[in-house]
Amino acid sequence: MISIKEKEDFIGPKALFDPLYIPPKLLYRKKEENSLFSILDDCLTDNYSMNILYQGVEGIGKKVIINKVLRDLIKENDCLNSYNKINIDCKEKGLDEIIIYLLSSILRILNIKIDINMIINSKISQIWNIMKLAVKKLNNKIVIILNNSENQDFQIIKKILSFSKESKITTISTINQVLKPSKWEILQYYDLKRKLNHFSYTQLFDILKQRASLSFSHQIDFELIEYITDTIFDNYIPIPGKGVEILKDLFPYLHSRDSVKYNLLIEICENHFESFLIFDEFNMLSFLSEEDLLTMIFLDNLTNYFMKNSSNFYVNLESLKELYFISCETTGYNKSRDEFSQMIKKLENLGIINSSKKGILEKTDKYSNNHPLNNFYFISISPLKLKAMIDAIFEKNHITDLNN
Repeated sequence: MISIKEKEDFIGPKALFDPLYIPPKLLYRKKEENSLFSILDDCLTDNYSMNILYQGVEGIGKKVIINKVLRDLIKENDCLNSYNKINIDCKEKGLDEIIIYLLSSILRILNIKIDINMIINSKISQIWNIMKLAVKKLNNKIVIILNNSENQDFQIIKKILSFSKESKITTISTINQVLKPSKWEILQYYDLKRKLNHFSYTQLFDILKQRASLSFSHQIDFELIEYITDTIFDNYIPIPGKGVEILKDLFPYLHSRDSVKYNLLIEICENHFESFLIFDEFNMLSFLSEEDLLTMIFLDNLTNYFMKNSSNFYVNLESLKELYFISCETTGYNKSRDEFSQMIKKLENLGIINSSKKGILEKTDKYSNNHPLNNFYFISISPLKLKAMIDAIFEKNHITDLNN
């Protein structure tokens, strides 16, 4: 890790651990940000309501766009200082819980104290009537945010959206998944529907690099961020939320400026991706035991490379070629460019190594036109675990040779 003086944009752990944290700039979401700002500015200024829907997998950035726009509205428009935001997480909540929370929030805005037990013991119809009366007394504008609304029954969401329209309240709903055909009817109750697209490799890398820069006062190794980005692309959906979760787990090591070792990083990533390893250890051992000597020597040299350079997360193509040539010399095999290319592709298809999206060669790769390769690779199994398997196979074969 490179240590530098404290950065001007440094925020600290809040940038990772505060679920409501808003970066100073939302990268690659300017169009969505400007659109929502314009719509909400009109709604709140002209006192009319809209029901808005944001769709996108969890962690793609729906809430951060909404919260940033609402914050910026206050900063840039003094007449909107009187609006209030009510956040409701619809996950695992029934209608009664949502309505009670909504009413309690409105009464709090009105500075009206009421016995919560009286509300809880009231019928739903009575709570609705109290809420309608309370809304009429409001001088402040309200924006209701319904997060994870796909978890709610269609009739509940419909009732809230209808209430918002009647009360001139703007509601913004978020859903984390594609709606099933049985729930498509709910779409007609939204005036505006927005679906957030996934990020490219470069975009996701820039977003995670920004978040790391905000979280730590010293420079974080860019290769670490690239590795996290590659791992997300290979095992999940290209969204920032998953990368932030990995950075949280790495926080104690990065905060103390310790060098993050390859084995630690892989162990942390394994906890976040069910598909991180194609093989379990038994199947991996069975596969390796059936491989030819050249492949085994090559893998042994490859694990030694990462173990000697434990803070490096990638091996470039030239280094792979060198490891292959050394393996050929060790075993007495003739060097073959096509065989090398086929070996890399086989190990890649089996999930032992992965090609990085940060440095893709053109299809006219001069080294092997038949099997175009990438510039950078990483292994998707702990070098220590892979080394132990290889050593076990070599030891087993040695004992077999002695017995024969």
